[in-house]
Amino acid sequence: MQTLGDAVNVFKCCVFTWNVLSIVLPAFLVAGALVVFVPSHTVMKYMGAKAKRIVSYGMSAISGNVLTVCSCNVVPIFAGILRRGAGIGPAFCFVFAAPAIHIVNTVVTYQVIGARLALWRFFTVPVIAVLVGIAMALLFHREERARQQKVQAEPAIALVEQAPGQARRAGAFFATLVAVLIFGAWTPIDGMLPGGAGQFIRLGGVVLLVAALAWLALLWFGKEETLEWGRQTYLLLRMILPIFIPAVIVIGLVISRLPIPPEWISATAAERASGEVGVKFGHPYGNAPLPVFLSAIFATLMYFPMLTEVVFAKGLLFQKIAVGPSLALLLGGPGLSLPGLLLVARVAGGRKMIAYWLVTVLLITVVSYLFGSYYGDYLCACQLQAQATAPPPEPGLLGVAGFVVYGVIFLWIAALLVRARQAAAVSAALPDSTGS
Repeated sequence: MQTLGDAVNVFKCCVFTWNVLSIVLPAFLVAGALVVFVPSHTVMKYMGAKAKRIVSYGMSAISGNVLTVCSCNVVPIFAGILRRGAGIGPAFCFVFAAPAIHIVNTVVTYQVIGARLALWRFFTVPVIAVLVGIAMALLFHREERARQQKVQAEPAIALVEQAPGQARRAGAFFATLVAVLIFGAWTPIDGMLPGGAGQFIRLGGVVLLVAALAWLALLWFGKEETLEWGRQTYLLLRMILPIFIPAVIVIGLVISRLPIPPEWISATAAERASGEVGVKFGHPYGNAPLPVFLSAIFATLMYFPMLTEVVFAKGLLFQKIAVGPSLALLLGGPGLSLPGLLLVARVAGGRKMIAYWLVTVLLITVVSYLFGSYYGDYLCACQLQAQATAPPPEPGLLGVAGFVVYGVIFLWIAALLVRARQAAAVSAALPDSTGS
């Protein structure tokens, strides 16, 4: 690995491939559905400013386990829960934790790098997220009080929560849409069939599922609410994509040409003899506070498509980078990025974005430094292997599980559609309230 682009090719990530239909678009549809179909009192109950902190922060910190999103795809959902009345603390807790804690990240880190880094990553992400949320709530408590009053005074965008039984339908609809998002991001399916056929089966399945959900929305909620769903999704796309795509292109152009000089990793013989090593990221010098801090800054500004931070960290571990900076990359890489921070600023404001970034970098530095100090002499399994070691086998079981999930989602939506049609037929056959 001579350049950053050798490990992370931004131009082949989900935004610039067909995966935009199965990974990016469902995230925006989920955010739009959250604004329109999920009753505001539900969001307020679990993530509102008046909710119990153990409930609101707990929900925000662990809800990312069922989402497979990156630092940019999570921002539309972040905007949706803010507009629905979520407190600023739980909202920022969610926006950091969701990309960094999902189960696929943990499993891949365990398989590719090792148990210690994977477990520290899994258990420290919720802690960092909760502390970030509490810090944001304390820093902006006055603005938050005024925002909550404004949210409560505004009328609901849709009327789904006013009809009997609609809240239950809205919950089922939203849960099914989240399941479609998870399936759309289940990339191990792509390797099951030759010629890339698995990818297009996944993409086609997502398109069909979204079309079926749109029909279900018409049957359950009516034309007005379904059109509002499309409108809210479009507004989020218009707000986010003009910032996201140019930022990703700029980062891609920079990292494709930025080399990684060997002297950044290992000290020379002259430096070791003089005792003046300077800033080095290799073991053991990289476990000092400054290299870990610089790694945290880099990780939170760099854009890592989903799971590529694991590949990048492994490539650096092959070059004997210390475990402290490695954990900083794994913690900050998926949760934050320069495009994601710009989008957060667009949604929540520049002051909140800067405070969020500074608090997160500080917490990541502390956690990674403690890890590096405790496991300073720990060697990752990939460091003990030769460079020519074959990659791990394709996770076929994950692909099979993906197809099973695919079928279950299809059957579930089909059952919902049948029941909705039956209910509509029964309602049409009954006389109206005037007795005519």
